Order: sequence, then structure tokens, then C-alpha cells
Amino acid sequence: MTLESLQRQIKTTEDLRDIVRTMKMLSSVSILQYEQANVALKHYRQNIQDAFQALVRQNGLPKMTTKPNILPKYLLILLGSDNGMVGKFNREVVQTAERNLRKKNIQVEQILFMTIGKRLTAMVENKNWRIAAHYANANSVKAVHILAENLIMQLDEIINREKISHVTVLFQQRGKGASVEVAVKQLMPFSTTALFKLKEKSWPTNNIPLLAQSKERLFSDLMRESLMISFISFLNHSLAAEHFTRMTNMQNAEQNIDDNLAELNQAFQQQRQEQITDELIDVISGVEAMKKKKA
Repeated sequence: MTLESLQRQIKTTEDLRDIVRTMKMLSSVSILQYEQANVALKHYRQNIQDAFQALVRQNGLPKMTTKPNILPKYLLILLGSDNGMVGKFNREVVQTAERNLRKKNIQVEQILFMTIGKRLTAMVENKNWRIAAHYANANSVKAVHILAENLIMQLDEIINREKISHVTVLFQQRGKGASVEVAVKQLMPFSTTALFKLKEKSWPTNNIPLLAQSKERLFSDLMRESLMISFISFLNHSLAAEHFTRMTNMQNAEQNIDDNLAELNQAFQQQRQEQITDELIDVISGVEAMKKKKA
């Protein structure tokens, strides 16, 4: 390999390292944004819980009638990524869904899927699973809210149209240390146990707020807000985990690039030294030849 080709390869590798560092920095900033959004969301979740507590303590919960299904129907909502450089991120979500279905012995005709993320959607399509709806993922904290609203509207339509009895959401989230793990959250059938426990919880003041709406209307509104919070939280967790996975992969790539760059620079210096040595030998040989001619 010539010095010129080594120089070109070193320049290309340095440019690649700059790109990797930029991607790593962008992922780091994105992780912070999505995690801070979830922290802020906790305060609003507490407000919703307080409203549920006031409803339970004053009027109780409205009666909820469920129609028994001869054959339960399941909707699995899978959250993945649009972009690459995330390793097994999407595949692990799909594999977890497969394991859960096998464990519960659920037949394929009982299942529908909603998918978020183009790459994950492609994986589900390759398995010939029935997709009721699919979406591209959000690319900002603001876009997460818009996507969550669309998901809830679509979810309501699918549940009524397909007579869905069970809804489960699967997504990646940050685990302990430098890991991510698949979380499985059941949305339906809805359990009111936690809400009834709020009746036993003490109220922070002497007066419970008066409720102007009917308990049926208020319960419906609170359930929708609670569902909205859940979807926003799931999406934020998934996106933070995606960027964390990408940042980790970029760190590994940067280390490999630095190692390769060190080898290239060493090869360049060695070849340059050999070229200088050859040039010096030529000069010395020329001087010696001239001395012999003069002698």
C-alpha cells in the first residue's frame, strides 16, 4: 500500500469517526429529553390518580359490563424503531411477543397486531402476522404526544370492530446498568382493584373536591387521560432505550475506529520512515559514488 493510499484511508477513517461521534452525541441528548419528559409526566399522573380517588370516595365507580367472548381475541401493540444501528432492539420485542403467545397457547386467528416503527413492522410482516394498523415512530418529544393520540383513536376503533378482549403493549426500556429490556404491559382487561384501594387512602386535606360531572362521564374522561399518559410513557421509554442502544453501539464503533486509525497511522509512519531511510541511502550512495569518481 502506497503512502498516498494510506493517507486517503486515514482521512476517510477520521471522517467516519467524526460522524460516529456526532451520532453518539445526538443520541445522548435525545435520551435526556425523553427521560425528562417521563419525569414531568409523573406529576400529571398523580393529578389523574387524585381525581380517581375523589371519584371513588364520593360516588364510587360506575358499573362496567363486559360481554363474554367464546373465543378471546388479542391485540398486541409492539413498539420498535424506524432507524438502524440498534442491533437486536426490534428482534427482541418480536421474540418476546412470540414467547408470550406460545406460553399462553394463543392461536394465530385470535391475534391482531399494531406496530410502531418501520423496521419492526417489516419483521412482523415477514412472519405473516395480521397487522391491524402500523405507524412510523415519533422523532421528538412533541411528536410523541401526537402519535399517542393517533394510537388511542385507532385502538378504540380496532377494539370495537374486532371485539378485542385483551390488549398488551411490548416495548424496550432502560434496564439496570448498560442494558435494555423488553417490558410487557397489559391494558385490557382492565382491573379496578387499584382504584378501589384508593378509597382507603387518606385525602391530604379536610375537604374532598366536588365533582360537577356525572361519575360515568368523569370516569370515561379520566380513563382516556390515564391511557394517554401510559402510551406517552411507553413511547418515551422505547425511544430512550433505542437511543441508548444506538449510543452504546456508536461507542463500540468509535473504539474500533480509533483502533483501526492507530494501526493505519502506525503503518503510515513505518512506511514513511522506510521511504526516508531509502532516500538517505540513495543520497549517501550518490555521495560515495561521486567521491570515488574524484579519486
